Amino acid sequence: MSKTLIITYTPRKGSYTKVLVNEFTKLAKEKTEITYLDLCKTPPDLLLYENLNMTMEWNKGKRDFSESEQSILSNHHKLTEQILETDNIVLAFPIYNFTMPATVKAWIDAIVVSNKTFSFNPETGFIGLCNDKKAVSIIVSGFDYSNSSNVKEYASPTIKQNLNFIGVSSEQISAFGVDQNRDQLDAILGNAKLEIKNVVDRWFSN
Repeated sequence: MSKTLIITYTPRKGSYTKVLVNEFTKLAKEKTEITYLDLCKTPPDLLLYENLNMTMEWNKGKRDFSESEQSILSNHHKLTEQILETDNIVLAFPIYNFTMPATVKAWIDAIVVSNKTFSFNPETGFIGLCNDKKAVSIIVSGFDYSNSSNVKEYASPTIKQNLNFIGVSSEQISAFGVDQNRDQLDAILGNAKLEIKNVVDRWFSN
């Protein structure tokens, strides 16, 4: 049976993101082994002074860290190992102020790791090391960015770029305008649920 990692950031009461994650779980739970990572309960370490510099040293090839330094790095490495050990990735979060919440960005920063999820060679450039995986992002927004010509969101391209960088092919399910178009809420969520069903059917057809 394949393995699926579901990463969520759904802190708000009545979260529509959580509604959609629950839909995926309901449809997929008998078809794949699911592991959950709740970024609200176990947030990644932010790249602050101490762990940022150690992470940069790791990416440059250093491995002889002290026991205390390894302890600080362990959280990042655990998140990376989760990616390496899974077949499918589901990342679900809302858009805050035109982009993903800081906790979600911290998760991205934790999993993009040299010689684990990507490599670099002066002759060939960057190479993603997670080519055997696929991902879907479930992104919810109160505003409908898809119908706006002068207001943009940056969560979608940021997620896709980072997943592509580490070799993961990805797609996105968007539920935009859940506050702006409250009268269309059922249709917005209904369309997203149909897309989730389509992903589940394609991913776990065997």
